[in-house]
Parts: sequence; structure tokens; C-alpha cells
Amino acid sequence: MKLARFFEFVAESEFYNDSLNPLFWKDDEFDPEIREKLLQIAQDFYEDLEVDIPIEDIQLTGSLANYNWTKFSDLDVHVIMDLSKVNKDVELVKKAMDGLRFQWNQRHPVVMRGHDVELYAQDVNQVHLASGLYSLMNGEWIRKPEFNPPVVDPKDVYRKVEAYGVQIEKLKEALDSAKPDEAKQILEMASALKKKISKARDEKLARKGGEFSVENLVFKKMRNNGMFGDLIDIKAEAYSRMYSEPYNQK
Repeated sequence: MKLARFFEFVAESEFYNDSLNPLFWKDDEFDPEIREKLLQIAQDFYEDLEVDIPIEDIQLTGSLANYNWTKFSDLDVHVIMDLSKVNKDVELVKKAMDGLRFQWNQRHPVVMRGHDVELYAQDVNQVHLASGLYSLMNGEWIRKPEFNPPVVDPKDVYRKVEAYGVQIEKLKEALDSAKPDEAKQILEMASALKKKISKARDEKLARKGGEFSVENLVFKKMRNNGMFGDLIDIKAEAYSRMYSEPYNQK
């Protein structure tokens, strides 16, 4: 197989599909059994948040509500509420909700047909940029995705992933024998790299067609192959080395 054809094949199989995921969708209708389960999980999540505000909607978004799903895609379920009714400082409430939802997802691992379920608390006034958005509560599309295969050059994606991979491996090697002051530098470098990758992704997502931007595909590739997790682990280990001391019990 010629190189150009190889990359074309990878682009079609990795970045876009000719149908919504058939494990959950049939003729653009979401599986009713899965829908009921997700609604119950969302209700449990809401009750554990212990907030005295009504649910405005429960929505499915992300790649499993679109054509860009992969075997790594999550069922992203967003519980929509007016967070200003909790506190006028909505950003403060969002940060608190992010912490609670992270803990909740960690303690309630659910997998449906091979895909993880992830719960989110979202403010009703937050602009949602996804091209596919489905109301689980009402059983209907809010924003139905259009089948429009993007023009993606996998070479651009893989070049960036490889470059970031080299940086991550160098940080790992440096951390193996790092002293506390060196660990501090490694932590700063790892934090800067993580911020750079996330910021580039967020900026491209905010633009039209951002779901298929090189930056977003790089982020997804690194998350799926464990590289982004490695970067988080490096930060944690570097912080530990900065402050931990050996202890010899006599």
C-alpha cells in the first residue's frame, strides 16, 4: 500500500465514520434501553450533588452523538441546571461542580457496550459548541449532526503527537534521577506542556469545524494512547519528589 493511501485509510477509520455508532443508534433513534439507564444514572448523579435547583435537561453530546466516534469514546451525559440559583458567582459554582463530578465518576464507573459513561454538571447559559447534541430527557435531537466528512491529513496529527511524545519521554528520563530542585523544574515543564496542549485544543474547538482541527485530534490521540495520562503522572511524581524525604526506621 502506498503511503498516501495508507494515510487516507487511517483518516477514514480513525477520524470519521459513515454512520452514528450502531451500538446506540438505529435510524437516528437512540436506543431506548440505554436512554432509560442514562437518565437514571443522571438522576443519581444530580441527587448526590445535593443542590436545590431543578434539572433543565439531560443531554448526550460528544463523539457518540456524532460521526467521529471511536472505540475510546465516552457517553458524555450533561445535566443542565441554572447554576446561578446556587450562587451568583457561577464560575465558583462550576469549579465546585467539576470537583464533585470528577469524584462521582471515579466512584461510579459505568461501562455500556464497551464505552465509559461520564457525567457532567453544566450551566444552562453555557454555550455548547458541539455539532451533535441530543436531549435524553425529551428523546429528541437539539442539534442533529450533518454527515460531512472533514478534510484531515493524519500526517499533521501524527507529527505533533510524535513531537509531544519525545518531550514526554525526555521528562520521564530526567525524572528518574531528579533531585528536589530538578523535580521542581520538571513539574513546571510538564505543567507548561499540558497547558499548551489543552489551550491549543480549546482555542480550536471554539471555532467552526474545531472538532476536526489538528489540535483537537492530537489531544484525543494522546488521551486515547495514554500519553496525556503519562504527562499527568509525571506532574504527580515530580511534586512528590520535591517534598518527600527518605525515612529509615531504627
